[in-house]
Amino acid sequence: MSLAASRSVPVRRARMSRRQLGRIGRYVLVLLVALAFLVPLLITLISSFKSPRELQTVLSLPSGIYTRNYIDAWHRIGRGVFNSVAITVPSVVLSVLVGACAAFPLSHVRIPYGRAIYFLLLAGMLVPYQVVQIPLFLIVRSLGLYNTLTGLSLVHVAYGVPFCTFFMRNFFGSVPRSMFEAAQLDGCRPAGYFFRILLPASVSGLTALAIVQSRAVWNDLFFGLTITSNPTTNPAPVALYTLIGGMEVDQGPIMAATVISILPMMIAFLIFQKAFIRGLLGGSGK
Repeated sequence: MSLAASRSVPVRRARMSRRQLGRIGRYVLVLLVALAFLVPLLITLISSFKSPRELQTVLSLPSGIYTRNYIDAWHRIGRGVFNSVAITVPSVVLSVLVGACAAFPLSHVRIPYGRAIYFLLLAGMLVPYQVVQIPLFLIVRSLGLYNTLTGLSLVHVAYGVPFCTFFMRNFFGSVPRSMFEAAQLDGCRPAGYFFRILLPASVSGLTALAIVQSRAVWNDLFFGLTITSNPTTNPAPVALYTLIGGMEVDQGPIMAATVISILPMMIAFLIFQKAFIRGLLGGSGK
C-alpha cells in the first residue's frame, strides 16, 4: 500500500464518523421536537384518567382508570362534537371544491386580469377576523342564520376559499400544462379535463388541503363565539370553553373533554397521513 493510500484511510474514516455523528444529531433533534409535542398530550391523557385527589400531582400515574371524567365530559360537550362534525364536513367540502374550481383557470387558463384576481383572493387571507366581527354578526343575523349550523358553515366557507384557492393553484401548477393542451387536442373541454383528469390526479393535494382546512374549522373558537350562543348549536371548542368557570375549574372533565375534542382530527390525520405528506410536497407522488 502506498503512503498516499495509507493516509487516505484515516481521512475517510473521519469523514464517515462525522456523517454518522451528524445523522445521530439530526435524529436526536427530531426526537426532542417530537417529545416537546407529545409530552403535553401525554400529560392530558394521563390526567383524564385520574381521580380528583390524584390530579394534585401532575406527573404521577393514576392508580386506576377513573372513567367518571369521560362520562361528565361527554354529557357536557357531546352535542358540541356532533355540531362540529355537522359544521366541518360541509364547510370543508364546499371550500375545497370552490377553491379548486377557482384555482383551475388561474393556473391553466390565460384569463384577463388573472393575476389581479389571484391577488384579490389572497387579500382575503390578510383580513384579521376581529376586523369583520361586528359586520359579520350583523349580516348573519339579518339573514336569519344566527345560532344555526348553516350560518357558521357558510362563514367558514367564505374564509376558507382564499386559502384553498392559493393552495390548489400552486398544486395545479405542478401538473404539466401539456396535459391540458393534449386533452384539448383530443376534443376534451376544460370542464371535462378538470373533473376527469386534473382532479383525479390531484387527490393527494385535495386530501392535504382538506385535512388542513378541517383542523382550522374544527379548532375555531372565534367564529363559534360570534355566530352561536346556544348550547344546542355551539361547536366543540365553544362547549369546551364553557367548562372553565370563574370560581371553580373541573380539571378532570376538562382533560377528558380535551382528549375527546382532539381525537377525531388525530384519527383523520393518521388515516390520510400519506396523502397529506404527498400533498404538502407539491404532488411529487402523482
